[in-house]
Amino acid sequence: MRTATWTAAVLVGAGVSAMLFPVLRPWPDETRESVGLAAAFASDRWVVSHLLGILALALVPVGLLGLRRLLAATPGRPSLTWALALSWAGAGLAALYYGAETFGIQVIARHAAQGDASGHLEQVEALRTHPVAATLFGVGLVLVAVAGVLTAVGTWRGGLDPRWAGVPLAVALVLVLPQFWGGPGVRVAHGVLVALAAALLAVAVLRLSARGTPGGRAG
Repeated sequence: MRTATWTAAVLVGAGVSAMLFPVLRPWPDETRESVGLAAAFASDRWVVSHLLGILALALVPVGLLGLRRLLAATPGRPSLTWALALSWAGAGLAALYYGAETFGIQVIARHAAQGDASGHLEQVEALRTHPVAATLFGVGLVLVAVAGVLTAVGTWRGGLDPRWAGVPLAVALVLVLPQFWGGPGVRVAHGVLVALAAALLAVAVLRLSARGTPGGRAG
């Protein structure tokens, strides 16, 4: 498979996964203990949606690997090299937190559903705010944000058409961390933004391949 083809496919996959995460995620009222809250956290939708969130982060550096290969002989390569390294590191750190939230909260919720549900919300909050886990998560998403900015710089210098094709994805990745403080509507809107931004970059990659990679490799 040609590099441009799989790179575009991976970018679209990352965008779709990022969009499905908040769409499929249950959104119960988390301000008070309730049967509905425990049921939402214990559901398979909780796990599936969060796994899609992890997949989205994991696919970003794979897509950047393809971009770096396509633009290997252009002035955009150094920025894309750094973007690739930082996105790998950031995705790995963030995935540690995602994994704990995905399965840890489900286990707590299922235990609460089988017995005394009191204190369930406090346990969930303690898991989410664990200082080391939360710090790693924050640092990871900051690295992803920086990688997004470097991707925009690299694709601009690398000669994509349009040159700003990487800018929307950079904006979307910069907003990954702050959007967690938004409500369901904000989270879903951000997922849509990531999907559209990734699709735009994928189209630019395919267009680049069609007219010939500038000094890069098509295979």
